[in-house]
Amino acid sequence: MLLPRLLSSQTPRLVSVVGRIPPLRTWISRRVINGYCSATLPRPRAFSMAADYTSWRGLTDRRFTGRHLAPVPASGQEGLPSEAEVAALFRRDVEVRSTDTSVLFAFFAQWFTDSFLRTSHEEGGFGQNTSNHEIDLCQIYGLTEDRTAMLRSHVGGRLRTQRIAGDEYPDYLFQPRPPGGPLVVKATYAGLHDERFLTMVILGDAPDERKDFIFAVGLEHGNSTIGNTVMNVVFVREHNRVAGTLQEANPGWDDERIFQTARNVLIVMLLNLVVQEYIMHIAPIEFPLQNVPFVADGAPWNRSNWIAIEFNLLYRWHSLVPDAIGEGANRIEPQDFRNNNPLVISKGIEALISQFSAAKAGRIGLANTPRFLVDRHDPAQPSVEERTVRLMREARLATYNEYRTAFGLRPRRSFEELTGDATLRQRLTELYGSIERLEWYVGIFAEDYGRDSMMGGLLTAMVAYDAFTQALTNPLLARNVYNEATFSPAGWKEIKATRSLQQIVARNSNPTREVHASFKV
Repeated sequence: MLLPRLLSSQTPRLVSVVGRIPPLRTWISRRVINGYCSATLPRPRAFSMAADYTSWRGLTDRRFTGRHLAPVPASGQEGLPSEAEVAALFRRDVEVRSTDTSVLFAFFAQWFTDSFLRTSHEEGGFGQNTSNHEIDLCQIYGLTEDRTAMLRSHVGGRLRTQRIAGDEYPDYLFQPRPPGGPLVVKATYAGLHDERFLTMVILGDAPDERKDFIFAVGLEHGNSTIGNTVMNVVFVREHNRVAGTLQEANPGWDDERIFQTARNVLIVMLLNLVVQEYIMHIAPIEFPLQNVPFVADGAPWNRSNWIAIEFNLLYRWHSLVPDAIGEGANRIEPQDFRNNNPLVISKGIEALISQFSAAKAGRIGLANTPRFLVDRHDPAQPSVEERTVRLMREARLATYNEYRTAFGLRPRRSFEELTGDATLRQRLTELYGSIERLEWYVGIFAEDYGRDSMMGGLLTAMVAYDAFTQALTNPLLARNVYNEATFSPAGWKEIKATRSLQQIVARNSNPTREVHASFKV
């Protein structure tokens, strides 16, 4: 990872100039991608959550979540601080905002990762997942083909939608009901989601009047935040727009071919956005990375995707969540972040996306997670952060320094090397004694990082490794697939012309309303 470090030390002006020279941009992008993808050993991994040792089931059954390093013996966790003490390290007393990361980035990150970081919620399902292990836009298409069929209109390759005050939205999931009546899923969507999990867990504490406005989308979490809803609306609209373009260009195509080709186009658009906007914002360099065609060809990291438990946990970026979004009359309070489609409909996606893009997210790190995610609402139920700490402990992950070594980084020799925050150093010393005992999930959020970075060195390396090796091995990017014949001339043109989330949002917005979509404030 020498090249990323060298680039980050150069002036922004030099990096910007180099990024505008196509051959240099491609060459540097290739080197950066391969540098991060070679940070640790490639898949297949010797271990998964199937067992503490290597087994055939653990090497082949992707229902079990993978893992980068072997679990530590149970005895290795003796003397560690309690789960409550660890969770308390994350609690926010004074909100610290990021330097330039927007709330739109935070919402996009949640929406994006919910599609493949899917821990099983079935009883006895510890260590298992319900993921397809692919970036496949299951957020709008569903996890299986039978669920995809429910979401399709089966006319012109479109997804089912409705018009509300002239704007396009997904169809409602529940049948109309009298106030306070029971929620009944429309017959069309029977089996789309685990209804008990949806109604009891996700919608359990939602105000009753909001439940009638739940949209029928691909995942059970698809309406859980206003960010999830907004991104689903944008991509459902984009699918239907692309389907219309394909239908016009190919009048002889049937519904099936239009739909399947539009889905392929949308997935590649998302993959390009992930590399060229999302990961670029995370990276410690202001360099315009590009999705280099066929960069995975022949690379040792070009292996079948398999989500790791560490990838699942490191994405718990709860500190990105602000105390509120916006100011004055437009201020959105935390209780309005969740299960609030009426807000999305009343304000419109244009106003919300612009508001998200103008508001700074929280700064990633310890002592900056909102209290409503750290503290218990019900004394009998662990909080969001407590559940995360419990999952880390149950997975028996290796130490922070062991992961630094595994990803080619020098181990920290002391808490002084980890952070310049004297108060935090004292708390970590009291809880762990030595940095060699420091747990990985705590360490990645305790690391100091510069003003122009978004996270510490180990977290950056692990995010980049998993993101690049999961995204760029997508079958749609393979040499014999990624071509005009797969996407059609019209679809190929759409892919090549789409360079930003702003473009996708703008062309699916009401033309009378201004909209600004950016991960950077």
